[in-house]
Amino acid sequence: MRLLVLFVFVVALFGCDTSSNVKAYNDYNQAKERYIQAVIDNNSAHKIEALKEIVSCGQFLGFDVQVYLQRLQKLQKTTTYVHKKHNPLKIKSPYIKIVSYNNPIIVSYSNKIRLKFWTFHKYGKFYKVFDLYNAKVNFRQTKKLTNDIYMKIGQNNKQRVRIVFFSKTYFKIKYTTQNQKLIITLPNKTFKKPANIIQLIHKHKNTNKIIVIDPGHGGKDPGGIGYRHIREKNIVLPLAKFLKSELQKQGYKVYLTRSSDRFITLQNRTKFANQKHADLFISIHCNIAPHHPEVYGIETYFLSPARSSKAKNIARLENSAIGNIRSSTTQNIVLNFLNKNRIIASDKLAIDIQKNLIYHLRKHYTHIKDGGVRPAPFWVLVGTNMPAILIETGYISNKLEAYRLSSKSYQKRYAKYIADGIDSYFRKNP
Repeated sequence: MRLLVLFVFVVALFGCDTSSNVKAYNDYNQAKERYIQAVIDNNSAHKIEALKEIVSCGQFLGFDVQVYLQRLQKLQKTTTYVHKKHNPLKIKSPYIKIVSYNNPIIVSYSNKIRLKFWTFHKYGKFYKVFDLYNAKVNFRQTKKLTNDIYMKIGQNNKQRVRIVFFSKTYFKIKYTTQNQKLIITLPNKTFKKPANIIQLIHKHKNTNKIIVIDPGHGGKDPGGIGYRHIREKNIVLPLAKFLKSELQKQGYKVYLTRSSDRFITLQNRTKFANQKHADLFISIHCNIAPHHPEVYGIETYFLSPARSSKAKNIARLENSAIGNIRSSTTQNIVLNFLNKNRIIASDKLAIDIQKNLIYHLRKHYTHIKDGGVRPAPFWVLVGTNMPAILIETGYISNKLEAYRLSSKSYQKRYAKYIADGIDSYFRKNP
C-alpha cells in the first residue's frame, strides 16, 4: 500500500496525463491564470491567446463560456496584428535538451526560461526539484545516476518541465545557470541521516522559501494621514524592514518591493514578486477612519470578492493607485478567475498571522482588538502567483494605535509576531 501511495504521489508530481478531461481542466485553469497576468500587463495579444484557450477548453468541458467568448470577440475586433512573415528574428524553441547525464548534469535551452528550485522530504525519500517555466521536453524518463540518487524528468504541465532528483538518503546538490545551460552538480558521496532530521529539514526548507514584503504606498503616495499628520508610508517601511530582518534570522530569503521612500505601481509590486518566484507575498498597510478616531484594531485580508461593506470601503482606499483595471466588468471577470487553491492558501496564511499577532501582542499591551480575517478585492494582490495577504496593522487615525505604530519597540515586536505566524503557516503547509 505504501508503494502504491508513493507511486501516485510521484505521478502527481509530474501531472496527470491519463484523461483528456483532466488535461482540459488543467489547461482551462492555467489559461485563466495567464488572462489575469495579461490584464495586469495590459497585453491584448496575451489576453486573446488566453481567452481562446479558456473558450476552447470550457466548451469541451461543457462550461458556460459565453461571457469569455464575448470578451474575446470584442478584443479581436479592436486588436491590430502585425504580419510577421518577414520578421528576421529567429524564433527560439521552447524544447530543452539533456547535454550530459554525467556529474555535472547539463540541461541546455534556447528559449528564455524561469527557474524555480525547491526541496522536500516525504514517504522516506528526499527530493530536489527544478521547475523550468516556459519550457518543453518531448520525453519522460527516470534514470539512475548513482547508487542512491535517481533523476526523473517530464512535462509537468503545458508550460513547465519538472526535473526531480530523489534518494532514500539525504544528499546535497548545487546548481548554476550560464550560457543558456542549467548545470547541476551532485555530491561525490551521500550523507548519513542526521539525528535531528526534522529540525534539519525545516531549516533547509526555510532557506529555499522566498518571501516578498510589500511596504504599501511611498513617494508621491503618502497613504493614509492619521493622528498628528502621521503618514502611512512612513510607518510601514520601517516595520517591513524589521520583518525582513526577523525572517532572515529564521533562514528565509526575503525581498522588499521598496526599501526607500519611492512610489511603485500596484502592478509592479506583484510583478516583482512573480519575478522573484516568491512563495509568499505580504503587503503591509495601516488603516484609517478619520471621522471615527475611536475605531481601532488589527485586520488581515486575503484576495477574494468582498462580502462586507467595510472590506469594500477599505479596498477602495487601497486600490486608489490602480492603473488599467478600472472597468467594473474587467474587475469582475478577473475576480471570477481567482485560483481557488491560492485563495484557500492565502486564507490559511492570514489566519495564522492574525492569530499569532493578537495572541502575543495581548501579552504585552492592552486594547489589542482582533479585527479578524476578511476577504477583499485588493488589486495589489491580484497578479500574484503565490499565496498573498494584506495586513492592516492598525488605525493611525486612532491616537493610541498611531502612537504604538510609530514606536520602534512596538514595530520590532509586531514584525517578530508576523514572522512567527509565517513560520507557523509553513510548518502546517510544507
